[in-house]
Amino acid sequence: MKFYQLKAVFPIKQYKIFLEVWEIKFTLIVYHGLMNQRNNLGDLDLNENLINKMKPAPILVVGDVMVDEYVVGEVERISPESPVPVLLAKDRHRRLGGAGNVVRNVVSMGGNVALFATIGGDAAGEWFKKHCGEIGVDTFWLKTERSRPTTIKTRIVARNQQIVRIDEEYVGQIASEIEKKVLDDIRSVTPQVKAVIVSDYGKGFLSDLILNNLFAMAHSEGVPSLVDPKGFDFTRYRGATYVTPNIREASLASGVEIKNANTLEKAGRILLEQTQSEGVVVTRGKDGITLITRNKIQDFPVKPVEIVDVTGAGDTVIATLALAVASGLSIEEAAQMANLAASLVVARFGAASVTLEEMLNSLRNWPLGRKIIARDEVERTIRNHRLQGQSIVFTNGCFDLFHVGHLELLRKASTFGDVLIVAVNSDKSVQKIKGDQRPIVCEKDRLELVSALNFVDHVVVFDENTPYSLIKEIKPDILVKGEDWKGKRVIGEDIVNERGGRVQFVELVSGVSTSSIIEKIVTKNSG
Repeated sequence: MKFYQLKAVFPIKQYKIFLEVWEIKFTLIVYHGLMNQRNNLGDLDLNENLINKMKPAPILVVGDVMVDEYVVGEVERISPESPVPVLLAKDRHRRLGGAGNVVRNVVSMGGNVALFATIGGDAAGEWFKKHCGEIGVDTFWLKTERSRPTTIKTRIVARNQQIVRIDEEYVGQIASEIEKKVLDDIRSVTPQVKAVIVSDYGKGFLSDLILNNLFAMAHSEGVPSLVDPKGFDFTRYRGATYVTPNIREASLASGVEIKNANTLEKAGRILLEQTQSEGVVVTRGKDGITLITRNKIQDFPVKPVEIVDVTGAGDTVIATLALAVASGLSIEEAAQMANLAASLVVARFGAASVTLEEMLNSLRNWPLGRKIIARDEVERTIRNHRLQGQSIVFTNGCFDLFHVGHLELLRKASTFGDVLIVAVNSDKSVQKIKGDQRPIVCEKDRLELVSALNFVDHVVVFDENTPYSLIKEIKPDILVKGEDWKGKRVIGEDIVNERGGRVQFVELVSGVSTSSIIEKIVTKNSG
C-alpha cells in the first residue's frame, strides 16, 4: 500500500509477523444479569476463518504519542535516608507509547499506518521517530513542535511490579500553524485509508478543529472512524463511527455509575446521544466487551487469563477493532477479535502488541514445544520482540548431557533481559568441535530439553562451528557466556558492542561439565 502526498510517493511498509506462542488455557466467565434482548459470544463463532479475513489494510492513526520508558531492577533494602525502597537498576528500555502503542499493534497485525502526531525537538522525539522507522512506519506526517516536549512516562519496576511512575509532559493545544498543516495532510490521505483511529490521551494534539474536520472527511469518504476517548466531554467526538471507553470512562462521561447491566445500558444510551455514533464499545476488563447500538445491546464475554499487566490493553482493542472493520468484518466479529487480542497482551508485562499468528496459535492450542524456531523464522520472531521494545538476550552451547551447570547458565541469562534466545549446536556442528563420538544426546532431544525450561523463550539450532552469523542476524542486546571466557575474544561481541549492548559473564558451577560426566561413566563401567 502506498500513500500519496503532493505528487510524491511515500510508502508505508507492510510487515506480516509470525510468532509462535505459548498455549493459553482458560475457562469461560458467564456475565449474569443480562437483559433478555442481549446476545452473547455463543451466538457467534470465533474461529480461524475470522482471523484469516484480516487484511493488511491501510489505517490512519491520529493522536497523542509518547515514549514509555521502563527502569527495571531489584529492591532488596529500604533507604536509610527515608522509608522508601531502594531500586538497584539493572535494565532500561523504551517503547512507543500512547498513540504510538496503537501504531505498534496495527503494524504487528499486518496493517499499514499513516501516523499524524507531534513530537518535541528533543532526544525522546528523535528516538520515537527512529523507532517508527525501524518497525516500518513512515514518519513523513510526524510533525516536530519544539515548544511541546515529547511526553515521557517512566515506570520504575521491580519483579514485574510498578513501584512508581514519573511523567514528563506538556499539556496544551498545538500551534495553529501546525494544526493547519496536519489538517491539510489528513485531507490528502483520508481517501486512501480503510479506517481511522483517534487515540486521545488528553495532551492537546486533538483540537476540536482537527476532530471535527477528521470525522467529516472520514464520513464523506465512507471510512469508519474509531475513538479511544479521554475526559468527561464525549460531545467532542460527535461524528465518530464508534467510541471505545472503558467502564470508568463511560461512567464519568455519562454521569451514570455503572454497577450492573441496567446502568451499563443507561450509560451507553447517553453516550450514543452525546457522540451521535453508530455504536459504543465498552471494554469491561475480565467481563469482556459490550456493544451498545440504537437497536441492540450485545455482550462478548472473554476467556480469562492470569493478568500480568493491563497497560496498553485499550490500545490493542481499538487497533484490532479498526483493522477488523477495515478488512470487512462486522463490528460484532471485530469485538470478538479484540477480546482475543486483549487476552493475549494482558498476560505480558508492559504495553504489548499481538500478531495474527499468535491469535491463530491460541485457537489451535499449540504447545510449548513451538518455542523451537527454524532458522528462517528468526528474523520475524526478533522483529516482533523489537516491536514490543523488548531487550534480547542470547547465549549458545552444545548442551550435551544436560546438567546443573547448563541449567544455572540459562537461568541467570534469563534475568539479564526480556527475551532469552538459546542457540544450540547441531549434531554436525558438535561433531566438528568435539569429535566423532559426540554428541551423546541427539540434536532433537537436546532442543526439546532446553525448550522445556520456562525461562527460555526461543531455541534455534545452527550448523556452523560458531554462532557468529546467527548473532549477526539477531543483533542481541546482551550476549551471555560462562566466566571461563573472560579475557578471551568472545564470538559476536563486536556486533553487540556496536549496538550499545554488552557481554555478560556468568559464574560456572564448579566441577560440572559434560566431559567430566562422561569420564565418570567410563571409569565406573571400566571398573
